[in-house]
Amino acid sequence: IADIMTALNPFEGEFYRETLQVSRMTREMFCLMEGRHVHPSTLYPGGVGTVPTVQLFTDYLIRLMKYVEFMKKCVPLHDDLFDFFYEALPGYEQVGQRRVLLGCWGSYQDPDVCDYNYKTMDKWGKAMFVTPGVVVDGELVTTNLVDINVQLRILLGSSYYEDWEQSETFVTHDPLGNPIDKRHPWNQTTIPQPQKRDFKGKYTWVMSPRWLDKRTGDHLALDTGGGPLARLWATALAGLVDIGYVKATGSSVKMILPKTSMKPEVELEWKIPKWSNAIERDRARTYFQAYSAAAAMYFVERAMKELHAGRTETFTPFKVPDEAIGCGFHEAVRGVLSHHLVIRGGKVANYHPYPPTPWNANPRDIYGTPGPYEDAVQNTPIFEENGVDKFKGIDIMRAVRSFDPCLPCGVHMYLGDGKVIQQMHTPTGLAGLAKR
Repeated sequence: IADIMTALNPFEGEFYRETLQVSRMTREMFCLMEGRHVHPSTLYPGGVGTVPTVQLFTDYLIRLMKYVEFMKKCVPLHDDLFDFFYEALPGYEQVGQRRVLLGCWGSYQDPDVCDYNYKTMDKWGKAMFVTPGVVVDGELVTTNLVDINVQLRILLGSSYYEDWEQSETFVTHDPLGNPIDKRHPWNQTTIPQPQKRDFKGKYTWVMSPRWLDKRTGDHLALDTGGGPLARLWATALAGLVDIGYVKATGSSVKMILPKTSMKPEVELEWKIPKWSNAIERDRARTYFQAYSAAAAMYFVERAMKELHAGRTETFTPFKVPDEAIGCGFHEAVRGVLSHHLVIRGGKVANYHPYPPTPWNANPRDIYGTPGPYEDAVQNTPIFEENGVDKFKGIDIMRAVRSFDPCLPCGVHMYLGDGKVIQQMHTPTGLAGLAKR
């Protein structure tokens, strides 16, 4: 373990330096098809600007095989490290632990099934190679994207916004006839109410997304487990994915990493853990890298078959409808990502995205329920041995960082295109922006 810790030292450790090289290589893989990382220049509505060729996919596959080989040692290395924490520090499983309340919106579409039609969303959602689902206390409550969408609620309580209850209702029913609540993102109207931060009242710009559990009537503060934990947990329980390289068993996910230049074929298995805590969020992140590598093997093989069959179209014509409602469900790196759109007169009448951070970083809602960051930190035991004068709060930081926080994703705001409308007290570090 001491050798592993030494190898992880920033810029000096052997494994750290190797990881930097691998990180560069994976960015090259991304840029081969999407132009640049992190803001792709070849993607646009309806298509992609990259022309598929044998050379392109070969260049990608060469790098992918090197990454696959890297994962064969990366996963067991982290397993050893995380298992050591449990062994050396009894009780460490309580760091960052919270009730198992996980949300995954699914990822990696099956092109043979997916038609992006709302009325068939349950079918093509279940066909994803990362299964969507809501996991409550270890039970897979649903894998139906329609149920996931309809039962979304955006609550206030501790956020700097006025209630929109009296504002316009954009959507009363979804395309399947399901009633849509006023608190659904389709009906959200954002009314900012800047004020001084008060931790007993309002203290953040982040709203409080919740998922209504119709079995109990509870508004659940789901988290993403940093992304990978929810993805693996939902996929494992659903037991639907089986593409050769990846197989969900109902209690685990198996990944087959093929023979590479220096290492034989390796089978890895992520098993559903006892806890949703800091260690298991970090462990799942490593395993999902292996999952994605294994899935990429399947995808590049499929891409080659499409290419050889002459199916190389890169654009699908489309027409923006005059009137429509729509939604999109996907997984960002840190977890769930949904978009909710209302079109009227061929223009955007209402639009709200909900990336992972609002789900993970939200505050107490109107019912007093804390968001995942707050919930995970509450009652977290302190193992740090530094005295009061040198206390760093490392256990608290580990609890929050296990969610892979990205606070800029918490709020998206339009600042008036440089025009000062009204200068007000700004309760965060955005004072400079507010004056522009």
